[in-house]
Amino acid sequence: MSDLRALRRRRPSAAVPALALMSVALIGAAPGPGRSVPSPGAGDAVVTVRTGGDRTGPRTVAPLAGVRLGLYADESSGAPVDPGWGVCTADADGDCSFTVPGTGPGGANAGTRLWVRQLPDGAPAGWFTSPTLRTGPGSGSDSTAAPYAFRTPALAAGRTYASTDTGPDGFMVSDTFGTNYPASGGVWQNSRTNPVPHVGCGLDVAVVLDLSASVGSALPQLKAAADTFTDALTGTPSRMALYSFDQASPSTSVDRNHPELLPVSTKAGADAFKRLYADWTLGKGTNWDRGLAAVAEAAQRYEAVVVITDGNPTRFADDAQGDGSRTHFRDVENGIFSANAVKATGARVIALGVGKGVEGVSGLNLRALSGPTPYDGTNLLAADHFQTADFASAGQDLHDLALFQCRGSLSVVKQIAPAGTTGEDVTGAVNAGAGWTFDASTGASGIGGFPARETTTDDGTGAVSFHPTFTGVAEGPVTVAEVQQEGYELVPQGGHNAVCTNLDTGQAVPVTDRDLSFTVTVPSKAAVSCLVHNRPVRPADVTVAKTWRVDGHDYADGRQPAGLTAALSLTGPGGAGPGAQPWGVTRPGYRVGEAVTVAETAAVERPGCVLTSSRLTRLDGAATDLPLPHTAELTGEHLTAEVTNVVDCAEEPGPEGPGPQPSPTPGTPEPVPSPSHSATVPPVPPVPLPETGAPDLPALTGWAAAATALGGTALGLAALRRRRRS
Repeated sequence: MSDLRALRRRRPSAAVPALALMSVALIGAAPGPGRSVPSPGAGDAVVTVRTGGDRTGPRTVAPLAGVRLGLYADESSGAPVDPGWGVCTADADGDCSFTVPGTGPGGANAGTRLWVRQLPDGAPAGWFTSPTLRTGPGSGSDSTAAPYAFRTPALAAGRTYASTDTGPDGFMVSDTFGTNYPASGGVWQNSRTNPVPHVGCGLDVAVVLDLSASVGSALPQLKAAADTFTDALTGTPSRMALYSFDQASPSTSVDRNHPELLPVSTKAGADAFKRLYADWTLGKGTNWDRGLAAVAEAAQRYEAVVVITDGNPTRFADDAQGDGSRTHFRDVENGIFSANAVKATGARVIALGVGKGVEGVSGLNLRALSGPTPYDGTNLLAADHFQTADFASAGQDLHDLALFQCRGSLSVVKQIAPAGTTGEDVTGAVNAGAGWTFDASTGASGIGGFPARETTTDDGTGAVSFHPTFTGVAEGPVTVAEVQQEGYELVPQGGHNAVCTNLDTGQAVPVTDRDLSFTVTVPSKAAVSCLVHNRPVRPADVTVAKTWRVDGHDYADGRQPAGLTAALSLTGPGGAGPGAQPWGVTRPGYRVGEAVTVAETAAVERPGCVLTSSRLTRLDGAATDLPLPHTAELTGEHLTAEVTNVVDCAEEPGPEGPGPQPSPTPGTPEPVPSPSHSATVPPVPPVPLPETGAPDLPALTGWAAAATALGGTALGLAALRRRRRS
C-alpha cells in the first residue's frame, strides 16, 4: 500500500486509472495467492503473462488492464492459433491468461511450444504497442530490430507457465544477459500515448542529460546543445529543471539533480541555469529507466521532458542491473515503464538520440520511450522523437522546437529593480511576482486576438505572452499598456518604457512610448520579447533653509535687517515646474531619484547695502559652495539644503550709528558687538529741554551720572552736547 500512496501523491487523480490499484514486481516472481490466473483443468495447460504500465517504485510497475495478446505457431504467423483460447485480455490485476486445451498425453497441443505476441490492435485506449525493439551492443553496432515475442516451454497438462517465473515453467523473464538479448523482466510492456504538445509560448521543461562514458570528447557539444535550448527559451515565460543519468540518476559523476523549475525568462536566469551543468563530468553506463524514474518521482511537474542521449540503455533499476555493455529487452522495458510514469503526470516526453549510438533501428527504442512519430524535418510540434548526427544538430532542433511554439507571439517580462537604485540603474532587478497586469491592443487591420489582458503568476518568470492572429498581413503593431501598481514607478531603459528583442534573430526591435505604454511591431513568423522594469516608490521631501550674512553677522530668514528679502522656488514633485516655497518649510511628494531645482529671487532695499553673493552653502548636511539655481538629485528620503546671501552695507554715521541697525525682535539677541564695545552700557535717561534751550538741572544731574559711567567728564560732555543738539 505504500506504493499506492506514493502513486496518488505523485500524480493528479485524473491520471491514475482504476487499474493502478496494485503494483507488480519487475523482478521475476511467480503468481501468488489472490491473482486471477485460472487453474489448469484436466488436459489443459495455462500460459499467463503479466502486463504493466506505469512505474510505481524502483522495482515495481502498475498492472495494465485491457492488453490483448495472442498465441502464435511461430514468430511470423499472421493469426493466433485459435481465435478463442488463443487470445487473452489482461484483467485489472494485469494478468493475461490462456487456457490451452489438448496438452495431455496424446493431445493435439501436448509438448507444443507457442509464441506470445501482442495483437495488432491489442493496446488499450491511450496506449500503443512496440512490436519490435532494438537490441545489440551498447555502442550501436550490430543493431537488431528484434520482434517483441516470447516462446513458451513445451506445454503439458496441469501446468501453469508464467512470464514472471524464473523456474522451468517460466518464460520471458531472465537474469542472464550478455548476448541473451531477449532477456526480459517478465512484464509485458506497452507505452502510454504521448501527451499533446503544450500550446503557446513559454514552457515548463525538464532536461535529462545522458552522461554515459560513450559521450566522450563530445561532452562540450552536449552542454552546448543544452545551452542552445536554454537560450531559445530566454525571453519567454519558461522555466527549466535539470536531471542527469549514467548507470544511475543523478549520474555517478554528479552530486544531484535539480528538479526545481528555474525561470529562464531573462538572460540572468538562463545563465544561472546553464551554470548548473557547466562543470558536469561523465560517468559510465546508460540507464534510461532511472533517468526518467527520477523525473516521475519528483514532486515538481513539467509540461515537457526532453531526454538527450547518445546511446541505447545498458542498465536498469536502482542498483544498475544489466551488463552495462549490451541492450536487452529488459533494459528497454524498464525505460518504457518509467517514461509511462512521466507521461501519466501530463508531461510530453521528447526523446532526442544523438550520434551513431542511436542511429537507424535505434529509433525503435526512442519511439517506445516517447511516441510513434519521428521528426521528418517539418513536423517539429508533432514529432515524439528525433535522431540527429551530432549535438550541434540536436541543439538546433531544440532551438527550433522552442521558438516554433512562440512564432507570432509577444512576450512581456517584468522585473522589479531594488528600491535603493536611482535613475535608469536596475542593478539587482528580480522577476516580478504575481499580479502585474498588461493590456494589449492594436488598431491595425488583419491583426486579431485583441484586446487582451494577461497577468503574471507566481511561477517566478515575471512574464506573460500574447498570441495575436494574422490574416493577410506579415506583421503588425501591438500596443502594451501596463496597469501600474500603487507604490511603484516605471523605470525606462535607454529612454524607453521597454527593451524589445526579436528572439529569432537576437536583434533589437524599435519601440514607441506613450505614457506607461509602448508599441512594437510583431511579425507573424517570429517571436518578440520585451523587458519592462519597475521600482518601488520611495517617498522623499525637500527642505531649504535661508541664512543672511550682513557685515559678517548671520541672521536666519525673518530676523535679518529690514529691507532684505528673498523668495524661494522649487521644481517638482512629479515633474512640476518652479513654484514658490517658504524657507525652512518641508515640501513633500517627491520620490527618491527625482531631481529638484533650487532657485531664489532676492531683493535689497536698504540704503547703503549691496547683495554680494547668493550661493548654496549646505546640501544634505555637507558644506558646499554652489551657484543658484542648482539642480540636485534626491538620493535619500530627505533632501536638506541651505542658501546663504551675503550683504555688505556702507559704514555711514546716522541717527542709529554706523552700518545697519536692525530693529530687534522681542526675545531675539542682537548681533554680537565688537570686543572694543563689549561692556554693558546702562541706559541713558532722556533729557527734557525747555523751549529757551536752558537745561533742566535735575536732568543734567542724571546726564552727569551717565557721563561718569561712560568713562569721563569729557566723554559725558560730548554725549550731553549731542543730546542737546538733537
